[in-house]
Amino acid sequence: MTYPFEKLFPENLYHSYVIEGDPVSTGLVLIEFLEKRGVVEKQSPNLLFQIYESFTIDDSSDIKDWHSKRGIGEGKKICIIATKFINREAEQTLLKIIEEPMAGTHFFIIIPDSSVLLDTIISRTHVVKTAVSVDIDLQKFVVKFIASSPKDRIDKVATIIKENKDEENSGKLRSYATKFVNELENIFYQKFKKNINNEQIKFVLNELQKARDYLSTSGASVKMILEHLALVI
Repeated sequence: MTYPFEKLFPENLYHSYVIEGDPVSTGLVLIEFLEKRGVVEKQSPNLLFQIYESFTIDDSSDIKDWHSKRGIGEGKKICIIATKFINREAEQTLLKIIEEPMAGTHFFIIIPDSSVLLDTIISRTHVVKTAVSVDIDLQKFVVKFIASSPKDRIDKVATIIKENKDEENSGKLRSYATKFVNELENIFYQKFKKNINNEQIKFVLNELQKARDYLSTSGASVKMILEHLALVI
């Protein structure tokens, strides 16, 4: 998998980027690009590249410590955070770092869906969308989910949890749940545009927005959030 980063990044890098893409493959391609450009060496202590299932407050504290230390030599310091999901507490710490950057330090946050991030982070970074992919299977599943009875929806939620055999705070499960909620929202928003006075659709859209916020909260139960949606849509 390759991305035309030479066309996406200017010669003088911006301080912070958010890159939509697969955390692992995109991260490896990004490092290769930065090496070829001469920005950093792979084994340099000035490079911090970490892959996380879910980026937590403890992880962000480690990044903060790394950021506070001077780099070796005159080269740039590069931090690449590749994760499937970031919780809100960790985002707040990252936001403070991005708001008060050290000269010569550049941050790259790689995440499958930038919509999960705080608006304040998005507003302070350059967002790079490396590719647009449509998950046809997810779209079909969501359409069937909406058309099902509440009981069948609860069963489908159980299937989601079972197929993503993870702990509640894992990035994989929360990442999928967020995509699921986003797809639900897309469908209901299309319905809303055709009937803007429908109070039930407005209610559902509001519940979907709250669900997405809850998914970013550490400790919130993915199962309970999705079961709630199964009953209210």
